[in-house]
Amino acid sequence: MQSIHIKTEKNFFIKFFQHLFLICLISTSHFIISCSSDDDIIQEEIENSTAWMDDLESSLGVGTKSKLSTWIEKGLNGAMLKEAFAKTGSKADLLKNLETAQSIYHQRVYIADWDNIPGIAKSNYVANGMTTGKKHPQWNNPELDLPAVEAANFVNAEAKELPAGTKIYRVTGGNPAGGYWTKKQPKSIGEVIGGTAVQPAWNNFSKFYVYTVPQQQVLKVWEGITARQPIGQDIVNPHLPGGEIQLFLPILVRDEAFKTLVQEIPLPW
Repeated sequence: MQSIHIKTEKNFFIKFFQHLFLICLISTSHFIISCSSDDDIIQEEIENSTAWMDDLESSLGVGTKSKLSTWIEKGLNGAMLKEAFAKTGSKADLLKNLETAQSIYHQRVYIADWDNIPGIAKSNYVANGMTTGKKHPQWNNPELDLPAVEAANFVNAEAKELPAGTKIYRVTGGNPAGGYWTKKQPKSIGEVIGGTAVQPAWNNFSKFYVYTVPQQQVLKVWEGITARQPIGQDIVNPHLPGGEIQLFLPILVRDEAFKTLVQEIPLPW
């Protein structure tokens, strides 16, 4: 009787482990199939995500996809880029604009990626700049006047003489000795783009300069609150709000002696 009982128990355990093995085998098969299916879905999504680039490569020429991929790798929003090409009336013109843009911020203007341009105001642009130029009687020199075209960049402006030792700052990608400066060192690119209302089309924001007024000299400038600016041509909303204090230096004071004292320093961001 004992041997029959032992044999019965043995058969039970054999069948139990056979069933357990079969269940594990079925589960593993389902898992493998599921993983394979997931891999197929992922691969399909990858192919679909770049299909629009392939279409542009076909219509705009070899190298287009590579350019688009590079821009995305450098921080351009892929979804916004895709949408911009889908909406534009001329894909070739949009591509050319992106190729010749001053910076990634300028590219973002072309694809309407407003969330990634710091300092902007998401409301309608309304001009608030001065409508006429200004003169300073004590200077008595038309070359030191604030012309109307420059006055339009100010809400208000006053003639000032900056004393020796005063430092002024300029962010640009072009002329180190240009006309517009600030007395306050900007802490972010948003202060430059939005606060001093610099369109990304005008500047690539790659260089930072400082000028110190020499001893026993003064620097004649126009100082005032920066006026609003549109963020780009034919764009009303968003806009550049301005509001920071800026300086305009007449070309007469930006002579060769001035230029030699302009120094490049590291960008503060």
